[in-house]
This record gives sequence, structure tokens and C-alpha cells, in this order.
Amino acid sequence: MMSDGNRLARDKEEPVVKALDSELAEAQATLLARLAPDGRISRIRWSQGETQLLELGDGPPLLLVHGGADGAFEWVPILSALARNRRVLAVDRPGHGLAEPFDYRGVDLLEHAQTFLQDILDALELPTADIAANSIGGLWATAFALDTPERVSRLVLVGAPVGLARDAPLLLRLMSLPVVGQPLGRLLMRNPTRDGSRKFWGQFQVAHPERLEDALLDVDVAHTRRNLDSILSLIRCIGRGIRAGQLVLGDRWQTLQVPTLYLGGERDVFARPKLEQALQVVLEGNANVRLVRIPDAGHLPWLDEPERVVAEIERFLGTQARGGVEAVA
Repeated sequence: MMSDGNRLARDKEEPVVKALDSELAEAQATLLARLAPDGRISRIRWSQGETQLLELGDGPPLLLVHGGADGAFEWVPILSALARNRRVLAVDRPGHGLAEPFDYRGVDLLEHAQTFLQDILDALELPTADIAANSIGGLWATAFALDTPERVSRLVLVGAPVGLARDAPLLLRLMSLPVVGQPLGRLLMRNPTRDGSRKFWGQFQVAHPERLEDALLDVDVAHTRRNLDSILSLIRCIGRGIRAGQLVLGDRWQTLQVPTLYLGGERDVFARPKLEQALQVVLEGNANVRLVRIPDAGHLPWLDEPERVVAEIERFLGTQARGGVEAVA
């Protein structure tokens, strides 16, 4: 079980903490003003602390759960498009964005996912909601849908989710190793810059880093500066869980009852051979899960092909999911 002990103590002086918070808030405000000017920002409590919620639109709720080392800000480029017919709710996971810092050492991530997502839906007074999620957020949302299917109407996995296979790119595996992983991660991430962020996102997140808004990268830089300790503790926790098989859902994918769409970027660096093999097993064994390939897109496919991704999400949320594989023309 988790306790207040998982709230990561910020060892920086209070003026430094406030400066980091202000830097991130200002960068986020600039991004929202450019791409989602009607977006609403609020604070929301869950049983282990407090986090931030970005909200836009009215109508049926769609909860957005971001991936690892990112924040709710990663969804801002498509918030307005998704909010045309929906109330879109992008939440910062603990230790990310402007959520309270969080120490993931010793945390059972699947239990944590259940607690966090249930608490967020309860705080929003939502008995059920559609959920779209990326990467580690995809694992959280899938585990939540498996354990509490009545709370998830439909599930969209945007980009390869953790939990399909025991595999990851080499750099992230190295950063998750005991002893050397944390110093390596700190060395690589301690002085983030816009150009460095663009390069990193080009290696791991998107197929076309040249298309990324400078304002988005500025948020990422401020986010990394503020949340480095939380991010590194999560990477280590994920790496340990994958190596031990604790985060690989395996046969549980076949029991997923919630209609599920997997939007897979064809250039997603996380969609390695082991994951593709595991995905085929899921598609063949569970008619509730279907796949749509997004050509020329990476791990965050909506940043490469926003119109296509939004169109597929809107189409899926208006229909029942059926098994099979589709390609976007």
C-alpha cells in the first residue's frame, strides 16, 4: 500500500521550488494560449496528494492519461480538436507536470494506477468515462479497465503501451538499471534545453521532431527541470517491473472486456518485434481489441499526424469496437 511517504521531498530551497513551479506554469500558459486558449486549469486531490487538471469542452467525458516523463501538456496540441464534442480532461500523473512530486521507489505500479485513476474519476464525480492513454499511461488505463471495467466505457491506447512485452529501447533500459541507471539519467537530463528536448523527442517520441512547436518543447524543458527526481524514480520502477514481468499483463489482455482501440504509429520506437508479436496474440484472441496503424508517426502519433489521430478517436468513440486491423489511408 502507498502512503504519504511516497510524496517526494523536494530537497531544493523554497525560492528555487517556487521558481521551478513558476517557470513551468508560465511555459504551460503560453502553450495553452497558442493552441487551446479556452482551456481551464484546476487543482484536484486524490488519496496520495494533489495534481493538475487541464479541461476543455462540454459533453461526454474523455480522460487523457499521458506517458512517462511527460505531463498533461503533451495532449495540448489536440485538446481543442478533441473538445469539439466532448469534455476533455487531461490529468498530470503524480510527479509529472504540476502535480505534487512523487517517489515511485517501492511502488506497485498496477495498484497505484488503480488507486489514482479511481480517485480522479471519483473527484470528478464521473461513474464512468472514455479514456485515451499513451505509453505507461496506457498500461495504467488498461490495468484499470481490467480491474474496474464498469468505470471505463471505451479505451484508446495511443502509441505502444507498456505491458505488452518485456522490452524497451536500450537507453531506457540502461537508465532503469540499479546503481548506474539513476546517475546516467541525471547526467543526461540535468540540463534540459529546447534543442536537446527536440533531439530526444525525435529519438523516442515522434517521427518528425521538426514539426514540434517551440512552445511545447519549452514546457518539456521546464517540466524536466521541475520533476527530474520523480521521473528518474519512475523509470527505475518501470524497468524493474518489466524485467521481473510484473508489468507485463500477458494473458490478462485476453480478458479485457472494454472496447479498445490501439492507434499504433508505424515508426514507434517502442513497437519492437517482441511487442508486435504480443500484439498479434492479443488481436487474435480478443475481439474487443482492434488496431489502426498510423503511417509516418511515432510513439506520440498525434504530434505527427494530429488530424488522422483525432479522426480515428472520434470515429471509435462513436461506435462499438470490433476485432481486426485497419490502416489509415
